[in-house]
Amino acid sequence: MILSLVRARYLAWFRYRRRWTRLMTTARLTRTTDDGTIRVPRLLSVRIGETTDRVRVRMLDGHCPADYENRTTQLADTFGVHGCDAALIGPGTVEIVLHQQDSPEIAALSNDLDDVA
Repeated sequence: MILSLVRARYLAWFRYRRRWTRLMTTARLTRTTDDGTIRVPRLLSVRIGETTDRVRVRMLDGHCPADYENRTTQLADTFGVHGCDAALIGPGTVEIVLHQQDSPEIAALSNDLDDVA
């Protein structure tokens, strides 16, 4: 149990927290103010799962959920994952679901298709 908590904290830092500003800039989800300050969406929480990670983000003023939903392919590429979904989960809060690897169902389907071919 303790090892899984340590693993989750390490992966949250390694995958997301340590390079959050750069990743949000690459995904074009930052804003530059008139004085040149770069504003970055706030990373609220990270939940590490077996095949998916859930990242909760506070949107910047002027952002809407569609800004994240329309960038799911770019976010997946930016984070180096297989797929990505984004949805509004509360006022000004978006949850980004990052698929680190194929789910068991997709892997089974892929194996079935290989058998047919």
